[in-house]
Amino acid sequence: MSATEVAILQKIITNLAGQTVSDLYLRAGSQPVIRRDGELVTLDDEAVVTSAFLDASLSWLLTVEQRQVVDSNKQLTIGYTFANRLRLRVTVFYQQGLPEITIRFISNPVKSLTDLGWPPVLEKLAASAKGLIILSGSYGSGRSLSLASLLSHINNTQARHIVTVEEPIEFLLLSGRSVVDQREIGKDANTWEEAIDNLPKEDCDVVALSHLVNTKVVSQAIDLALGGKLVVVVVESDSAIKTVERLVGTFKPDDQDNVRWRLADALLAVCFQRLLPRVGGGRVLVPEILLGTAAAKTIIQEGKYYQLINLLQTARAEGMMSFDYALAELVKTGEVMRDIALPQAHDQELFNSLLRRS
Repeated sequence: MSATEVAILQKIITNLAGQTVSDLYLRAGSQPVIRRDGELVTLDDEAVVTSAFLDASLSWLLTVEQRQVVDSNKQLTIGYTFANRLRLRVTVFYQQGLPEITIRFISNPVKSLTDLGWPPVLEKLAASAKGLIILSGSYGSGRSLSLASLLSHINNTQARHIVTVEEPIEFLLLSGRSVVDQREIGKDANTWEEAIDNLPKEDCDVVALSHLVNTKVVSQAIDLALGGKLVVVVVESDSAIKTVERLVGTFKPDDQDNVRWRLADALLAVCFQRLLPRVGGGRVLVPEILLGTAAAKTIIQEGKYYQLINLLQTARAEGMMSFDYALAELVKTGEVMRDIALPQAHDQELFNSLLRRS
């Protein structure tokens, strides 16, 4: 390990900490690149990354065992604490025969749900004794932060036993009013299935899963929610409705009717999010909330997902919120430019009509 290369990386990380930077990309043959407010920016003052720099960086960031995993599997994602204060998610993978490192800066301290931009209904859902809350969005949309914020809210306001299963652990949560146990796949449990299999036998009230890696884990999550626990899961998706479709669609056709009924029975809400550039700098969360009302449950059970579109638009009094409505409101308040918002709308004609309403 070269002390010089490591010192350079430590300097870069230190300089970026506290800025509106979400990611740092290190690739041989290119200068370091960051993602600031959703845009890629090259660090022109830094030297071109070399193979020696990457090798030294990996030796500093990874344990010997983790380095062996990278050499064997050609990829790995870990959580890393820098200087006892800054939490990072480090992803290593190979491209064109060389390692590449992506470092994600994890927000600390965790913001409240309100500060993130979620409406009050999500805090009300967090007080539920049982059921399934699904947090969805694309990669980089802030799902992990929303999960940490939701769990922090429960931890600070309720006396419950919270168990998380993560790969890796990103946000470190200290017990407050609740008792919090965080388990990492590969470190505290061998597989997702094994980690979740033991949960029904444990005295836990809230279960959070950072991934739904396969249909077995999806089924386990639903069973936990139906069995009397509050379950919060994270899913990659493009909308609240597509989240439901995707979860059901991962199962074999012969199993999908049963999954729809069980999912509908357990569902408290699907909370979708996307981050867009905020006027004046930074990014703003655009939410979509599909609540597990009686009407929504019936539609899901029957597989008539297209009817959920109208339900999202007409059930705002019950707490539902369509993405296009939330987007239009942000444009009206001047937080998001119309030219930025329009291409993101699910239905541009509906979005424009919402803008015209007072």
